[in-house]
Amino acid sequence: MDRFHNLDFLRAFAMLLGLAVHAPLIFYEPTILREFGINEMPEAEEWIWILLIFITNWRMPLFFLLSGFFSVLIIQKRGVTKFLLDRTVRIGVTCLIFCLIYDYVDGRLDFTLGHLWFLFYLIIFVFVFSFIQKFQFVKKILQQTITSYKFLVLAILLIITVPLASVLNSGWNTYLLLTPPETFFELKLGNLVYYFSYFLMGSLLYSNQNLFTKLGQNKTLLSLTILSIVAFLFQLIESANPTAIHTLLIGINTLCWVFLFLGIATKLIKSRNMLLGWLVELSYPIYLLHLLPILIFSVELHKAGYSQINIFILSIIFGFGVSVSLYYLLIKFTPLNWLINGYKKSFFKFKFG
Repeated sequence: MDRFHNLDFLRAFAMLLGLAVHAPLIFYEPTILREFGINEMPEAEEWIWILLIFITNWRMPLFFLLSGFFSVLIIQKRGVTKFLLDRTVRIGVTCLIFCLIYDYVDGRLDFTLGHLWFLFYLIIFVFVFSFIQKFQFVKKILQQTITSYKFLVLAILLIITVPLASVLNSGWNTYLLLTPPETFFELKLGNLVYYFSYFLMGSLLYSNQNLFTKLGQNKTLLSLTILSIVAFLFQLIESANPTAIHTLLIGINTLCWVFLFLGIATKLIKSRNMLLGWLVELSYPIYLLHLLPILIFSVELHKAGYSQINIFILSIIFGFGVSVSLYYLLIKFTPLNWLINGYKKSFFKFKFG
């Protein structure tokens, strides 16, 4: 299989959901409004918190799992050195440049990561994963067949990474302790262990691609759907008491939804059409560019008295449209595309005699 269209779709889907996460940002992070001269601090409506809990539970774990899978794919095709070089440019340099751009816009050179924190984590994982590729026993582990028993053990290990992350971060309140780093200089060991566990799970799946077919079977999908919904409801019930039980519920909920989306994508996405290819191409630059347009637009809608649900919907539409326009104006046909999509895939290239 040359392309994994189901996984390409999921990676783009996870990226584009950043629009939904940040559209109500001024309500769950109301202090941002002070940057725009607004002292009123509106409270987020309940549906916003439920939506955020739902999406943030599985979105980044799914993204890092896919990153681990595609890391092995690239290493198998190009080798560790080219993989490391490609990811250093497309992830590390891109993260640094766009973070500096956002620092310039807000007038404070403090190396704030903002919504690009996952690129910071990902480049760390890239270097660690490239290093451990030197050890033969690591390669053997990643290439082993996952039996039903091993799958159960791996599932349990992934579930307990949430309470483990909480302990490593010195507490149990996972909504605070699993929050992303604010700057390049802030590292949370618990967060790194948590997300790297899913990265490693993704790398294991490369040698066990038959699991995607099993996840896409109707009976498996039905079971995962029921488990996912039940786990999410229990997590919401326990959310007022962030205890060890609550962290385990988060782990179960995350794992169920990650595998459910893998199964759904495998079931439904068999090939790439024009729309899917377009969204895959756009997903990364849209994520890089969308935050500022969404913030400005949502603030203006708030000033105009729009409801929170209307601000949410209209900001997603506006953020998507503006980000697409900026991509074609500033990136698609310029050297910036060498960072985003790589030199070989770029429209702008040097022609040698």
